[in-house]
Amino acid sequence: MFKQSLLLIILFPYYLFSQDKISYKIFYNKDLGQNGLKVQADYTLKSPSDTISFYYANENWGEKDLFKNLILLKEENPGITFDSQPENNKIKVHMKKGEKVTLIYHIKQDFIDPNYRIFNRPRINKTFFHVLGKNLFIVPRTFTQIPEDREFEFNIEWIGFPPEFRFHNNFATQARAQKIKTTLWEGFYNSLFIGGDYRFYSFTIHNKPVYLALRDNWNNGFTDDFLFSNLKKAVQSQRDFWKDYEQDYFTVTMTPTVSQKDSLYKGYSTTGSAIKNAFMIQGTNNPFNNKNTYLYLLHHELMHEWIGNKIQNKYEELNYWFSEGFTDYYTYKNRLRIKDISSDEWLSLFNEEVIKNHWKNPQKNIPNYKIKDDFWKSRDVEKVPYRRGAIFAFWLDNQIMLKTDYKRSLDDLMRELLKISTEKKVKFTDELFLDLAQKYLGRDISYFFQKHIISGEDINLTQEKWINGFEFKIINDIPQLEIDTMKNLKYVVN
Repeated sequence: MFKQSLLLIILFPYYLFSQDKISYKIFYNKDLGQNGLKVQADYTLKSPSDTISFYYANENWGEKDLFKNLILLKEENPGITFDSQPENNKIKVHMKKGEKVTLIYHIKQDFIDPNYRIFNRPRINKTFFHVLGKNLFIVPRTFTQIPEDREFEFNIEWIGFPPEFRFHNNFATQARAQKIKTTLWEGFYNSLFIGGDYRFYSFTIHNKPVYLALRDNWNNGFTDDFLFSNLKKAVQSQRDFWKDYEQDYFTVTMTPTVSQKDSLYKGYSTTGSAIKNAFMIQGTNNPFNNKNTYLYLLHHELMHEWIGNKIQNKYEELNYWFSEGFTDYYTYKNRLRIKDISSDEWLSLFNEEVIKNHWKNPQKNIPNYKIKDDFWKSRDVEKVPYRRGAIFAFWLDNQIMLKTDYKRSLDDLMRELLKISTEKKVKFTDELFLDLAQKYLGRDISYFFQKHIISGEDINLTQEKWINGFEFKIINDIPQLEIDTMKNLKYVVN
């Protein structure tokens, strides 16, 4: 009886505010740049109360002080008072006791364009908006305190926007009213909402739509046809590789951080992020636009739909050697497979971008546990799991091919890992991966893994065994792969 009473006490706050849906109305005004997006959140409580706390993230994806984007006006919220607590990601609302609460707030852009360094803060002006779901919508704090796999219902309505203003997000396109049923963290808050003067293109794979949304006129050969045709090629090839066609809806958005036709800013900066049912690209739009960088980014971020999303890390940064490193390896491998790059280009990119850049990185031998602590603090540390993991993936690919006389490769292991992750609903761990590696190699590689991935010691590439035609030589103190193209390069992309 005591245990039952204790459980009721623990769960009581969740029952008090346990409605699993919330509604939003977003209103248009002619000066979005000045006034921002006006949002009305309507929520029905399970039991009458005179207080409720809402969640709003003050820090998200490297952006801090996001409460500067959140404007609450007393005149728009008569009869209630609110206490903003950025340090607690919290808005506490006091109101007349009842079962319903309405809170009106604005989300505004808080920086002056152009800005080449800002990617993930809300962008809102009279022409378009580009806002992450977590930066646009408040939710009752109780939503954040229950199991992560719990689904909620989010009702959204866009009101008063002109007909030419087009809408798009991770869940639907061109919907001015929509009902979204999804989880909070991996769904609603792992999303992007855009609107305005975007252009849209689409195609289908197995009768399931894939969208491209982009705006502005991109420089240096980034035509709509170039961007769209390469997207189609990449998506089709990756789904064919995984033999996975279950994605009902997928979208790619491409938004410039700044556009200029002159060379005032002598640089090119771009970033991509995988999100729910989608990924987004942002970058400087200037004469220095780089097609190879775009293609790398495209293939890398699309691959995260499987490595990182469907095969999901249990320990985030501690598993980045896999989710980033193996994604990077398959970025190059898939491009070679579909002849997006030649064998010579693949060799050059792997030697230069992966091996050489890793060997020149002053942080290359950092232990894995320190990557968890310093990943977001240092660019050098950030790149270690990408390259360390890619080199390990290359090593393992070779060892599986050697062990099986080229009948199997890392590709087979990865597809089996996907099947285990999705069918058994388990997250990726080192132990799970090592068990699979042992299955394919017929031996335990735990010591090798501990030495080179966990502790960070370099693999002695010149001393390892490689498939026929592959050899490493030391050039200027850095190992470089040499290939006899008359032999077994075909096995790299079997």
